[in-house]
Amino acid sequence: MTTATVAPRTNTLALVGFIAAFVIPIAGFVLGVLALRQLRAPGNGESGAGLARWSLIIGALGTLLHVIFFIVWISLFVAAVNGQPIGG
Repeated sequence: MTTATVAPRTNTLALVGFIAAFVIPIAGFVLGVLALRQLRAPGNGESGAGLARWSLIIGALGTLLHVIFFIVWISLFVAAVNGQPIGG
């Protein structure tokens, strides 16, 4: 008789962080950090370290892109309010 091997459960924070990294990048980054801390705790048999790492990467890049977009948007807004020509 053979016994079935049960796959380890995926960490919920890692999964939610990975999904959130595409929608709200800073939330994905924070959830990725929390998930990695949980996964590295002694005695934790859950999987999902890859999802947590990718949520960190995607969250960091997404946050950086949002910050750059916001800076460009504010500079264009200020230029438009001051009546300066845009792009020249």
